Amino acid sequence: MYIMFLNHKLYRKIVDALFALWELYPVALFQWCSNAQLHHFGDYVNPNESTIIVINHRTRVDWNYVWIALYHATQSATECTCKEKPGRELKESHFLDIGGSSKLKFVLKDELKAIPGMGWIMQLNFFLYVKRNWREDQLSLAQFVDYHKRLGCQPRVVLFPEGTDLSEDNKRRSEIFATAHNLLLYEYVLHPRTTGFAALCSRLRPRLASVYDATLAYDAPAQTEADLLRGTIPRHIYFYCKRYPIEDLPHEDDLLKSWLNDRWREKESSLRKFHENGQFVDSGTKRAHPERTPRSLQIAVIGFMFWLGVDSIFTYGLLTNVLFRFWVLYHSLFLVFVTRYFGGFQNIQYKLSEYFKL
Repeated sequence: MYIMFLNHKLYRKIVDALFALWELYPVALFQWCSNAQLHHFGDYVNPNESTIIVINHRTRVDWNYVWIALYHATQSATECTCKEKPGRELKESHFLDIGGSSKLKFVLKDELKAIPGMGWIMQLNFFLYVKRNWREDQLSLAQFVDYHKRLGCQPRVVLFPEGTDLSEDNKRRSEIFATAHNLLLYEYVLHPRTTGFAALCSRLRPRLASVYDATLAYDAPAQTEADLLRGTIPRHIYFYCKRYPIEDLPHEDDLLKSWLNDRWREKESSLRKFHENGQFVDSGTKRAHPERTPRSLQIAVIGFMFWLGVDSIFTYGLLTNVLFRFWVLYHSLFLVFVTRYFGGFQNIQYKLSEYFKL
């Protein structure tokens, strides 16, 4: 954390590399330890290009499985079902570019940044937080884009456009909204919130290479964290991904909103067919996609063992060393203070990048 005051670009690379290493932890936890299987269909995800990944929000704990899906979808293969347009050059990878030079950044509800531990980590990783108040969210979005542009970072932004999960209560509210606005009634998805997507796409566009439309499905979805603790863990996760080159997307915000709505209509139809016959069918070619070969879990297991070692050292320090306890208490109180009075460390990082004219 303190490196940000000395060399901000180095700080950004180290923190992004550590978080990319942490992304391996849930992969090994759910697959290696709990024997869950990931079934990937469609395109691979390029880990070295700036992109937006839009995903349906099936449950509150989707984020646990998004890392699994992207771990297997992000492979060295470059083939895709889209019509690739040439002319984009990829930068040479840095030795800290673990998992690719473009780092995953989630768009999250603002209140999640206050969660002890995980919320603080997400602040340091400069995730994009939204309050569902467009006047405030516009500023957060502008700072997020400007910060990464100043540091020359290429984020892969993961966005759940529905804004909330597909619970029964949220589904009823979505149906009421759809009826009031003369929209189609959906069974497998909620109607997406399009304003944020259009704004994010427009602001990132000069450096944006693509948009991925991703679909998640489960054999037995765990709706909440309590379900996971009770042992309701999906054994089969299904991930369908389709890449759209940015040149194929419209420029106007209204047309971008329509584009996203079109993808969600296709997603509803795709999920309906999947639950009927177990296949994801491409809306353009009308052909079913074959299942991709999953990656080896070897790298994920190495990451898991690394963090298990870190946790063991941390626990040992808490149990045996008084100075270490004060060190942990000091930083915990410090992060609570920063979250409450400065809105999170992402705001401090942004101000520092302005001050040092990065």
